[in-house]
Amino acid sequence: MPHRNGKEDRLAAIAGLIKREPIDRQETLVDRLNALGYSVTQSSVSRDLQELSVSKVGGRYVVGGQPGLDIVGATPAGPNLLVIKTQVGAASLVGLRIDQAEHPEVIGTVAGDDTIFVATKSARAQRAFLAKLGVRA
Repeated sequence: MPHRNGKEDRLAAIAGLIKREPIDRQETLVDRLNALGYSVTQSSVSRDLQELSVSKVGGRYVVGGQPGLDIVGATPAGPNLLVIKTQVGAASLVGLRIDQAEHPEVIGTVAGDDTIFVATKSARAQRAFLAKLGVRA
C-alpha cells in the first residue's frame, strides 16, 4: 500500500474510522491507519484526536458533530442565560466542547443529561454565540 502523508486526508480517515466502527483505544486507530497506508504513531493520533474534537463516550471515541451529539435547540432565558437542548446523554459532552472552545461570549456552562445552561457576558454576546452555533432561538 502506498505511503500517505496528507494531514487533511489522515484526519478524514480517522473521522471515518471512528464513525464506522466502535474504537476504544488509540492503538487500534494506529493499527487501522497503518493498514490504510498512513505512517502514524500513538502521539500523532492523540494530537489528531484533539484537533478533531474527539471525545470518549460510553467507552468509545466519537467525533464532534456526530449524529446524536448535535444541539437540538436553544432558548434564551433572560439577557445573558441560554438554555441549550441536546440529544439525551449528550449535554455533558457538548458543554465540555463549548468550554474547551473558549468562546469570548461565554462566561461558563452547567450541563445535565440533555440540557446545558450557558451564561453569556451580555444579551449581545448571547446573540453572537447563538449565531456561532447556527441555532435560531
